[in-house]
Amino acid sequence: MGRILTVFILIASLLVPPSAWAKEPATPELTLNQAVALALAHSEAVKKAEKEIDRTYEWREERADQLDYVPTAPPGNPKVEIAWSNLLAADLTWRMSKKSLTAEQDKVALDACKKYWDVLKAQEKVRAAEEGLKKADWELRRARANFQVGMIPQADLVAAEAGLARAKAALEAAKNDLDNAYASFNRLVGLWPQDRPVLVDGVNFAPLEVPDVNVEVGRIVAESPTVWLANEKVTLQKYYEDMMFYTGEYRPYQVRKIEVEQAELEAASTRKMMEEITRSLYYNAKSLEESYQALQEGVKTAEENLRVTKVKYDVGMATRAEVAAAEAALAEAKQKALETACQHAYLKLAFEKPWAHISLAVAGSGAGGSGASGNAQG
Repeated sequence: MGRILTVFILIASLLVPPSAWAKEPATPELTLNQAVALALAHSEAVKKAEKEIDRTYEWREERADQLDYVPTAPPGNPKVEIAWSNLLAADLTWRMSKKSLTAEQDKVALDACKKYWDVLKAQEKVRAAEEGLKKADWELRRARANFQVGMIPQADLVAAEAGLARAKAALEAAKNDLDNAYASFNRLVGLWPQDRPVLVDGVNFAPLEVPDVNVEVGRIVAESPTVWLANEKVTLQKYYEDMMFYTGEYRPYQVRKIEVEQAELEAASTRKMMEEITRSLYYNAKSLEESYQALQEGVKTAEENLRVTKVKYDVGMATRAEVAAAEAALAEAKQKALETACQHAYLKLAFEKPWAHISLAVAGSGAGGSGASGNAQG
């Protein structure tokens, strides 16, 4: 009986999927560039976009085979016009698929940077919460000592105890945010959720330098895949304007003319929208630069305050609780500065690729176009 039970347990263990086995968290070191490369390699959306280029090219070639000469017949031949319009549409779809691949790669790269920095921000938040917990602990010790000798009322002691409870809750919340940030980042780059890669690149704050905003915005908008497609649709409708039967049925000239005008209005609207978003990203980044300078001054002030408090503590003029409070203030100042630096770095990249920023905003946080399934790469 014992042997049968042993065999049954062995068989049952073999039926357990590998994902259920215990696994030590991996801690690979990753630079920002390596994270972007992993995200691009792991993205199913990028792979689909690559396949789409092949598919649309084959379809374009099929349409070209159906019309293996440039039509010279006068307008009004339905067979020629249908074949020609099909080729024009297939060619545009193929060229757009190449643009779509680049746009998808831009989106994944921007998302990888954002999630990389999200982890850094979450780590700093945990450090600040740990210092806040130390501060609350020392404040409670001081309150208990003062209460025992009758220097403070019980209400102050209760308040100190509540402060410690809030600090503990804040630390747990910060740790949970860090786990979530790691899970999102790992899913994007193809690591297991429990892995804890070491992110070796920090955030170097550098102002956004643009010699001429109008010129730069114009350049960026002109490179936008969305604007390019809208302009190409105008060109396509102008071709159709000379075709009466390109849909298989007669289309009056006024209808075709209005369709061109509609495409032109849509292109103008698309360009205007992209210009507004691009300018907004620029000015938001510049606003953060002003805020960051103030935050850096706050960090310097907190560092000096901590230095002075430690000196006082060494000579008996300050308490350990005061040192803990100064350390917590410095940690909080550093956290705010890092969050602003990360947001500024994101806005700089988003300014260069506003279409990627728009795609991420539409997809929502956590989707990111990674196409990740949550499984490891190997």
